[in-house]
Amino acid sequence: MTINQQQDRASGEPAQPQASLSATGSARRRFTRTGLGVSGVLMTLASQPGMAANTCASPSGSLSNGLQSSHKPDNPVTCGGNSPGFYKNNPSGWPAGLTATSSRTFKDIFPVNTNQTALGNLTLMEVFNTNGGGKHALGGKGPFKSEDIDPHNVASHVLAAYLNILTGRSTVLTEAQLRNIWREYQTTGGGKLGYYAPTAGVKWYGDDIVAYLTTTFHQ
Repeated sequence: MTINQQQDRASGEPAQPQASLSATGSARRRFTRTGLGVSGVLMTLASQPGMAANTCASPSGSLSNGLQSSHKPDNPVTCGGNSPGFYKNNPSGWPAGLTATSSRTFKDIFPVNTNQTALGNLTLMEVFNTNGGGKHALGGKGPFKSEDIDPHNVASHVLAAYLNILTGRSTVLTEAQLRNIWREYQTTGGGKLGYYAPTAGVKWYGDDIVAYLTTTFHQ
């Protein structure tokens, strides 16, 4: 019997069913628990009004140093990036040097391992079309179902973070840090197997990486 059920029984009130978490919610919960295993900073941030799951910190900072902006008042970092959905639906929001109609492929910017060759051959807009979050979410709009080519939609979130860096919408994550996240995720297998280690003893798998990158987008 859960604590809630015990409390409901003691108060004479009927037990209330527990709401189930979405896939995104589950990933964010695990991401938060991973951070709390190293530091209490995420709990502190979550208690602040308007912060919720948005840590606005570098990968290592989200686990240890907290808000970078609190350490650099003269040059505060920002987490005002846009989501994959924004770039998919707003071509005018892309940087001038890398338009939504570009014929460049994903592998031209972010190399992929041999198991994800098909992902690397997609154009940038096609990568955003794979971001569905489920087997039937794409509705035939993309060239592949997201679970076939990029099960956790890591590529679309990495690409969105990259465009956010190029447009200056988000400064909390540098291009070098972003490339390091993707590189390690790919060299450890990518897909459902790959991971990025932001600090010793901690592994972020695909959905954890997505949960972190989402914190660099405006909420």
